[in-house]
Amino acid sequence: GDEVLRRVGQALQSAVRPYDLIARYGGDEFAIVTIDAGEEQAAEVARRAITRLEGSLEDIRVGSSATATAGVAAWAPGLSPSDLVAEADRALLFGKQEGRSGQVIDASSLPGLFRPGRFRRRTAETAPIATTAPWPAEAGEETERLRKRSRSLALATVLGTRLSALNDPRAITRTAVEELHRAFGYFLTCVVRLREDGYVEAAAEHGPALSRVKQRDWAQPADTGVIGRCLVERVPVIQNDVLADPDYVDTPETISVRSELCVPLWVGEELWGAIDVEENEADAFDEDDARLVQTVADQVGSALRSALLYERLEAAYLETAEVLAGALEAKDSGTAALSRSIAENAVGIGRRLGMTDAELETLRLAALFHDIGKLAVPEAILTKPGPLTPEERELVEVHAQVGGQILAPVEFLREVVPIVIHEHERFDGNGYPDGLKGEDIPLGSRIILACDAYHAMISERPYRAPRTHGEAVAELKAGSGSQFDPRVVVELVSALDPPGGR
Repeated sequence: GDEVLRRVGQALQSAVRPYDLIARYGGDEFAIVTIDAGEEQAAEVARRAITRLEGSLEDIRVGSSATATAGVAAWAPGLSPSDLVAEADRALLFGKQEGRSGQVIDASSLPGLFRPGRFRRRTAETAPIATTAPWPAEAGEETERLRKRSRSLALATVLGTRLSALNDPRAITRTAVEELHRAFGYFLTCVVRLREDGYVEAAAEHGPALSRVKQRDWAQPADTGVIGRCLVERVPVIQNDVLADPDYVDTPETISVRSELCVPLWVGEELWGAIDVEENEADAFDEDDARLVQTVADQVGSALRSALLYERLEAAYLETAEVLAGALEAKDSGTAALSRSIAENAVGIGRRLGMTDAELETLRLAALFHDIGKLAVPEAILTKPGPLTPEERELVEVHAQVGGQILAPVEFLREVVPIVIHEHERFDGNGYPDGLKGEDIPLGSRIILACDAYHAMISERPYRAPRTHGEAVAELKAGSGSQFDPRVVVELVSALDPPGGR
């Protein structure tokens, strides 16, 4: 066995160029990465490797014969390393299934409908290999198991890395079906979610048939079909002949399906849904498949649990911030009660200036909490009927930084903090706290400053009467380029005075 491996390694090493890479892929399979080579060059390396490999084993008794087959795939823009290996592996499996020993199979020449998953069982039964220990005699089946395990390990690593960076349930389920399909090429892959009304719906899917199903808002009772049996019994369910299953529910899009595997998806102690994979040939799944899909479901469940906890934590933080804002409103109703109007205007201006939905939500929150730092300002100063002394004004001006300190511990408000801190910066650089100028000031801060100024001018204060709309607009225009961003003023005035007048 060791001698066979040594000779195989030497044969492959002699066939490649000095800078190409060789690695054992699993069982009796090896991978060669040809650096800076075209498809024909890679195929030539593969042919040379087959010839030298078969020649190197001629004098060793390893069974009736020693043969090799190679699958070749070329990288294209947008193809990930795992996709590239999967394409070459797909070509190799096709060659084995077709009995094309000693040949090089080009992935680009495969039939369009061929996928590794379709011939998984057949390959396991017939793939020939000639060897001695440590490779087993029933090497076809063992090779398939090794391939499956190696893919499972690779999938677990890649999926774990990707899921660790996500906290959106939709992104988590979408990533899971993408990686599961990439690793095993199932005909259909779907994550279903249990609804409160007793139905299940597709949370994420892969495959054109499932995309069409989702487009028409597919849902079915949670106790129906193979999925229903999985959810009711709360264990993996394998159905390798759906035509013989009275519980199977098909659709016009899935009429070619013959095998189905469904495993439960738990989020903590709660049954959240299931992962369902399907193939269009009978007898496509076994217990190994059930274990690997269940492993994926467990990873997804852990990621969803973290995401849901994160959502609850965000909600708790937001509730706390809103309580603080309410406390400010009780303390200074003349200022804080206008926050919602300011937020509405600010979001409208942000949309006019091309902000994304995520940026608009950040802007809305910043507008709601822009004066939260006034909690640290004595009430007597906030409601003082006359002009403020320099010392009192200094206490008021520090509220922007205090607001940032209040919001900073809230993780999901981290992008709100700089907008709140710099809301009183002037476009000409004469504002506070840092004297930022022009485009150096966050756009959200520039928008809120103008909206806040307008609402402050038209509102009654202990020390002055409210100004008219026209007077406030005139002040905005007068401050354009000095206090305010000219673009913001143009959009705000346009929003306040739409065509047709007020």
